[in-house]
Amino acid sequence: MRSVKAGERVPNMFIETLKGGLLASVISIALIVLYALALWKEVLPASSMPIANAVIKVISAAAAALLAVRRCAKRRWLYGGIAGLFYTALAFMVFSILSDTFIVSAALLSDFGVGLLAGMLAAMAAQVLSLIHI
Repeated sequence: MRSVKAGERVPNMFIETLKGGLLASVISIALIVLYALALWKEVLPASSMPIANAVIKVISAAAAALLAVRRCAKRRWLYGGIAGLFYTALAFMVFSILSDTFIVSAALLSDFGVGLLAGMLAAMAAQVLSLIHI
């Protein structure tokens, strides 16, 4: 694990988590635009939409975690999970506003679980890879 050296500032993990969630939202929007372009050019069929939505959510939650824990020395899995949850909540709010509906359902709870798990696993993988120095 990385320790804090003299003169080095300890990162504020709340701010790092917020930044990770916001940047992951930008990544999510970019992936949605790319997917829409693939649908428009008929590279992918419209039936791929549920799978693409799930993949975009997992990639974005993992990106939120990786961006949040890049300067973290301890408990990466916890902050990664929190970043994945924050991304999921932010994405839910944005898309609820855009669609003018606010529905809390079992699917939303499932999305929170996926965001938490993807964030935790991505942060754990980052921890393992930083120990191995690949």
